[in-house]
Amino acid sequence: MYAYTEGGSIAGYFSLLLLEGGGCELNNLCVLPEQRHRGVGSKLLGCAFETARGLGCSKMEIGIVEENAVLRRWYEGFGFVHTGVKKFEFFPFTCGYMEREL
Repeated sequence: MYAYTEGGSIAGYFSLLLLEGGGCELNNLCVLPEQRHRGVGSKLLGCAFETARGLGCSKMEIGIVEENAVLRRWYEGFGFVHTGVKKFEFFPFTCGYMEREL
């Protein structure tokens, strides 16, 4: 887990899961509501890319709420490509999957 702090307080965080074959999965990238739209998410994602490369990863995968078109476009703006969807009966939403070469 990695956190971004401002003024001694956590503003957001993410976690990385290393996968076999040189990939990693970006999980839980989130920013506190009062910190949003200030570039914190972009800084976190940039840190995730740098950290993953430093760990030897060549590809990053993510899962998102498929119905969240704004979030999907945000990740696409950083080079992620949509790779598929899956519906789980225990979630009230569809899971969308994206990936990006590092």
